[in-house]
Amino acid sequence: MKQIGKIIAFSIFWVVIVAVMVLIGRHSSARSEVQTLTGVDVVIKDSARRKMVDAAEVRRWIAPIKVEGVRAVDAPLGEIEGVILAHGHVRSAEAYLTPDGRIRIEVTQHAPTMRMMLDGGYDFYLTDRGEVFRSPELSAAYVPVITGRFDVPFSAKHEGATDAQLKLKINELDSLIDATEEARNDLLIEHRHIQRQRSKLRGRTVKKGLFESQEEFEWRKESLKKTKKDSGALYTYRMRVRQKAADQKAVEVDRLIERQKKLQKNYEDFINLTNFVKLIEDDDFWRAQIVEIVVSQSQNGALFLRLVPRAGNHTIIFGRIEKVERKLDRLMRFYCEGLDKEGWNTFRTIDVRFDDQVVCTRR
Repeated sequence: MKQIGKIIAFSIFWVVIVAVMVLIGRHSSARSEVQTLTGVDVVIKDSARRKMVDAAEVRRWIAPIKVEGVRAVDAPLGEIEGVILAHGHVRSAEAYLTPDGRIRIEVTQHAPTMRMMLDGGYDFYLTDRGEVFRSPELSAAYVPVITGRFDVPFSAKHEGATDAQLKLKINELDSLIDATEEARNDLLIEHRHIQRQRSKLRGRTVKKGLFESQEEFEWRKESLKKTKKDSGALYTYRMRVRQKAADQKAVEVDRLIERQKKLQKNYEDFINLTNFVKLIEDDDFWRAQIVEIVVSQSQNGALFLRLVPRAGNHTIIFGRIEKVERKLDRLMRFYCEGLDKEGWNTFRTIDVRFDDQVVCTRR
């Protein structure tokens, strides 16, 4: 009996809890039907670490959206979030109602690791998640700046994940390659079909009929000979046209494959460049010293770096992104043992491309 009593008491307890929750829900719903919005509060959750956007700017973005006097049940939360997220330097935005009838907006900014200002209209920030967003007009982040010329593996207007853009372009090229290969195969099939027709025509012969006159037989022989000559020439022309078109398609396929390889190589270079910047940023000295990285590409597509330091009136010729730690170690030793003696403004260039040595040019 005691066990049954416990079960009954437990059941009554949960029935009461559910009933209270239903009543609270109905009360809140009824309240939202009559409650009107009184204003907006904006919170930049990571404002202590980044200054890409502030609360006043967010308020300007959403100013055209009517809020005050609107019923709470009609609060334009989704519209507000959409307007804020349309600005690339915002990572996330969440709008929700508070019990006192206000809209609270919590905004998180992107975490930029570098800015790329390259030839060809490229001006964007790259985040720690490998995402691209446009550079805000009225604010800036203190991160390394990449300048110069580099075949970036996405368009100057792209925003979002870089790997997603690469996959999209690779898939587009795959589709073009498949379509071009299919067109080439169709042309080769037509070529073989015409070739069989020509062979069949060449194999035709004329036999003299039992009661056929010699004159009529000779006429049929000449007629077949003329047909073979005229039709054979036409078949040969058609075969030549198809073969030429098929060869052109093969060249197109090779070019598309080369484009795909180049795109993948550029993406690898892009990742190597971002990893190099991360290495610089992880070191207190280099983070303070390197303010700009100038990139260029050789004729074979190899990426070439020059570093612009904060202290010292010189340029560091770094070369390819290889043996990075060893190059930086040589440069550090030269800073400590060479520049301290010679003076930080003595040299025009400092070249660390060669093993076990640093090559300098004086002013």
